[in-house]
Amino acid sequence: MRCTRCGGAACQPGSDSSDCAGLKEGPERILDVTRQIRTLLLIALGASLTAHADSVNVYSGSLGGTSDFVFRGLSLTRGKSAAQASIDVEFPREFYLGAFIATCDPNAGPSPPVEMDIWAGRYWRMSENLSADLRLSQYTYPDDPRRVSYNRTEITGTLGFRNQLYAAAIYSPNTKAVASSPGYQEGSAWALELSGRYPFSERFAVSAGFGHYDLHDVYHDDYNYWNVTLSAIFKPFELQLAYLGVDDSAAEHFDDETVGDRVALTALWRFSSTR
Repeated sequence: MRCTRCGGAACQPGSDSSDCAGLKEGPERILDVTRQIRTLLLIALGASLTAHADSVNVYSGSLGGTSDFVFRGLSLTRGKSAAQASIDVEFPREFYLGAFIATCDPNAGPSPPVEMDIWAGRYWRMSENLSADLRLSQYTYPDDPRRVSYNRTEITGTLGFRNQLYAAAIYSPNTKAVASSPGYQEGSAWALELSGRYPFSERFAVSAGFGHYDLHDVYHDDYNYWNVTLSAIFKPFELQLAYLGVDDSAAEHFDDETVGDRVALTALWRFSSTR
């Protein structure tokens, strides 16, 4: 479970490449991912160049695992456990760069072994109570045997209030498929999310969120998803127990093992340093 991923016929042994859209799209997909990575690296480089020589960068990340890797209400491991890791670098002037990797198994047939994401963005403290964040993310599935590309780019804008309430709008211009369904055509996708977090103490907190995923261009449909999570921090470790759900609209397009209400337990080792 994350703190922001064809089913489809897969290539069979001996199949002709003319029948495999995945093979025909391979160079184009690699080029698209390369362009996105280059964009993110340029953003990070620009952020570091604008920093003062005596400024401090903050490095943080996590290592751990979850009993069920769920993204926007859909299980990318079909109810199985996953290992995961992340790293973030915060540059001066509130620019940041990060990456996330997790094992996955979204398809009942041949599946990609991992999901790899990278992002870059900037955070603004607008007032004592208000904050804003703008992020560019690239989601990728290396060695994906599925015929349709599940790689996509997203732009996320978030407003925060007192570091406890958040409203986020997410836009993707190039989504072809998500989770365990190949989709009908490439198009734009939108998501709107509301979330909140309430700390009982320095150690315990509860958070909840509700989201709406608009996939009309891709699946001619949309769906809602939600979660409630209890967190316990025993530095440097963190435990999260989450109840996650998705409405019945998702069941019309995604594998039965991917949808439905579920409980996930996540254990993380977190680290942080400055340079």
